[in-house]
Amino acid sequence: MKIAFLNLCHCDPDLVARAAGKLGKNENFHMYIHVDQKTSEAPFREKTRDLPNVFFVRNRKKVYWGGFHAIEATIELMREALESREAYDYFLLLQNLDYPIKSNREIEAFFRKHQGKEFIRACRIGGSRDRHFQEKYKLYHQFDDDFYLRSHSQAGKLFHDLKKVIRSVPWFTFSGMIKEGGNTYPLYYGAAQWALTRDCVRYILDFYDSHPGFNQVMRHIKFPDEEYFHTIVHNSEFKYRCLKYDEPERRWLVNWRNLHYFEYPKEITVFEEKDFEKLMEREELFCRKVRTGVSDRLLDKIDERTEE
Repeated sequence: MKIAFLNLCHCDPDLVARAAGKLGKNENFHMYIHVDQKTSEAPFREKTRDLPNVFFVRNRKKVYWGGFHAIEATIELMREALESREAYDYFLLLQNLDYPIKSNREIEAFFRKHQGKEFIRACRIGGSRDRHFQEKYKLYHQFDDDFYLRSHSQAGKLFHDLKKVIRSVPWFTFSGMIKEGGNTYPLYYGAAQWALTRDCVRYILDFYDSHPGFNQVMRHIKFPDEEYFHTIVHNSEFKYRCLKYDEPERRWLVNWRNLHYFEYPKEITVFEEKDFEKLMEREELFCRKVRTGVSDRLLDKIDERTEE
């Protein structure tokens, strides 16, 4: 069972190297790393230089929180891993501050047990009457806007907000149904972390390359990493390979966990040593979030418990 772990990174190279080193003890587990172009790649390369299972994406993107560039960076990770000489069975998305809470043996056994299944839960929000979901697609979002993100002046922020209001006018009637090439794709929503089979990843890459209109709409959806891949998969035959599909509409990402355990009261919780027993009782394979300097003792305990 060969698995490519796709890691979107922008900070904490020590943690990234620690996760890569732990997973890399299985020779069939490889990590592909995309370092935000706004961040130096050097510390990540230095920390992982002795790990033969680590590969860096060549075509890096500037990734902004909530923006479409995160989708483009993930596409680069998927493409790099798929086009390698390794025939990976699964591709699992990580987001920098994730860490395995199961042993490599348990992770491999899990995917062998569920081989051929897709792990990307989602609910349909296209056509939703819930304003929480409508706000995701009835307004014009532009989180990749360099000017706004670099500007700290009140005038700059007001200019950005005004531009957003003006550009949102044509979107007020958008129902969350993307139409292209005679097909209609209702939007779906779910957690950003997922695990997909080789066939599904190939399908997504082909879809990305052949649906520019779909991509253009998605550039202005709020938090597209919660909708882009989910919409493609759940509008395809691959949805029937998901452990669950056609699930009812529900708010909040904690209701859509795939293989990551996280808590999201107001912002995502950073787990510490006190959370150890709770995490060890979870069925998920990974936890999110942990940080070097905050979660060190927790990580030590996890490694001790999951050592093979």
